[in-house]
Amino acid sequence: MPRSHPNADGLSDHVEARLREFGIRRGDAIVVAVSGGVDSVVLLDVLHRLSEPLQLRLSVVHLDHGLRPDSADDATFVASLATRLGWPITVESMDVANWAQGRGLSVEQAGRACRRDLWTRVRLQVGARWVAVGHHADDQAETVLLRLLRGAGTTGLGAMRPAGADGIVRPMLEVRRSAIEAYAANRDLKVHEDPMNQDQKIPRNRVRHQLLPLLKSLHNPRIVEGLIRNAHVLQADDDYL
Repeated sequence: MPRSHPNADGLSDHVEARLREFGIRRGDAIVVAVSGGVDSVVLLDVLHRLSEPLQLRLSVVHLDHGLRPDSADDATFVASLATRLGWPITVESMDVANWAQGRGLSVEQAGRACRRDLWTRVRLQVGARWVAVGHHADDQAETVLLRLLRGAGTTGLGAMRPAGADGIVRPMLEVRRSAIEAYAANRDLKVHEDPMNQDQKIPRNRVRHQLLPLLKSLHNPRIVEGLIRNAHVLQADDDYL
């Protein structure tokens, strides 16, 4: 069952505990996927602070999807952040919309595939065992709802795993977005939020900005916790089956 959600002050200890659970050892190399938004910037900041006591070797990676005229600004921001912290940075740019059209995929599906391809290549190049991404508890609740609306089965409704066989780890998957934002405010972290996160033509954004608030106000004030609990139960069922 899911554990209690840490607050901003407990975020670093929570991430360290999750890394140990995942089997990350002293001296391991970790690729950190950073978009420039608050989730990934906080993840990088926490891992940077843990890098000395855990002797972690970090590498930062960023994909410029080319979906906005100013998307290169995000890449510049992430590169500057990684350089200031002293970590190597890999930035790639591609026309994800064109790539998606040629393969009959949605832009969201294409973006996910292109990011994962880049993460895997960088992980192999730097000899890392892990790729850390900034997914959090609210992302998990949104994923459960999206997959429910699409008619997923047990495996799909289990949503995201904290650690996958592909080396992707999500050490903040049990952390609420509010705690991540509070951590960023406490640390005075600068971020570059993607304005496309407000575009309600995108299904996830409609779930985030319309459906979840409606369910919370009319049906269950703790809808996010309920959806996360369902994901844990279904993951356990899926493992058993």
